[in-house]
Amino acid sequence: MSLLVRAARIVDPASGLDAEGDLLIGDDGRLQALGLAAALGAAEVVEARGLIACPGLVDLHVHFREPGQEHKETIASGARAAAAGGFTTVVCETNTSPVIDNALLLQELRARAAGESVQVLFKHCLTVGQAGKQVADLQAARRAGAAAASDDGQPTLDGEVMHQGLAAARAAGLVVTPHCEESLASREADPWPVPYRREPALVKRDLALAGETGAALHLSHLSTAEAVRALAAARARGWAVSGEVTPHHLTLCAEQAGDHPDFKTNPPLRSRTDQEAMQQALAAGVVEVIASDHAPHTPEEKAQGWEQAPFGLIGLETALAVLLTGLVAAGRMRLEALLAALTWHPARVLGLQAGRLAVGERADLCLFDAGRRWRVDPANFASKGRNCPWAGQWLTGRVVMTVAGGRVAYQGG
Repeated sequence: MSLLVRAARIVDPASGLDAEGDLLIGDDGRLQALGLAAALGAAEVVEARGLIACPGLVDLHVHFREPGQEHKETIASGARAAAAGGFTTVVCETNTSPVIDNALLLQELRARAAGESVQVLFKHCLTVGQAGKQVADLQAARRAGAAAASDDGQPTLDGEVMHQGLAAARAAGLVVTPHCEESLASREADPWPVPYRREPALVKRDLALAGETGAALHLSHLSTAEAVRALAAARARGWAVSGEVTPHHLTLCAEQAGDHPDFKTNPPLRSRTDQEAMQQALAAGVVEVIASDHAPHTPEEKAQGWEQAPFGLIGLETALAVLLTGLVAAGRMRLEALLAALTWHPARVLGLQAGRLAVGERADLCLFDAGRRWRVDPANFASKGRNCPWAGQWLTGRVVMTVAGGRVAYQGG
């Protein structure tokens, strides 16, 4: 069925378009016309005056927990949460049970995700079993459709193995997306003197190895001022490196967390100085990508208290509103730059067919009301997770409709 979105403010960072107009989506799921398309007609019309239409949001870092932890999230529930947040393409991490370290499992998961309303992609482990000892078969991973290579929350502590992994990833044409912070396992194997402050050292090491091997490196959820300074220096050298930051590291800091388990995440929330450095790096284009690191856990797990509760918080259904409230409305970032970090830049980093509005291409669209205020109630989320640090807060900016592949994936607000 064809769909006409009429009289929206269209913002497409990839082309620089920012103007009122119409979007006509054909029954083949592709964008047929962009601009004044009303005369072409459509089976369904959405009156969007006063709303903003942008490309469907792209998230390079989510945890959908399937296989093995479906009580926390499934591909289906995660896809629904993504659509409710305006995301039409998401990339899942590898720390499932079992971990995604072989092509057969990757192919099976891609088949499971094929019928979801949004595009769900998967990374493949950099090393066998995420153990950091032996580089996985990245050629097979690429042939099986891996979006990137990562051991997610298990940092590769052995520099030689990381060097081999980056070289193998370059040969396979895959971007490596490391987690440059300690894990519980790495603390037992080789503890850093100050717990969970290893990020700058690992970032600097991985950047140097990427420069040496010529591999493409995308640093996951940066959180410290020192780390983004290292990234800026590496980018100035012309290396194929990039980085991402999360909505929570952009808008929250350690002083706000107290001992509430819903604020417990890895990397942890940092100082206000680090938070401001993340905002400045994003505004300056040193960090070009925002990713949610959506990490659902059960209420029972999070209720164990700060020490025992698992790391992670959910963010797909709040990301856009948190950023519109904390950055755009606060005058810290232009809307167009924010949307670029949520659409075109993440798509470009991994070479995804997503993140822009172009006639003839897949119609992925996020339609939102930038001025609508709403109160966060995790009980109403599509995600199975409830571990949301913004619970009870009022935010400004609400997704009204998400169109993925030309089909309405979410309609609400």
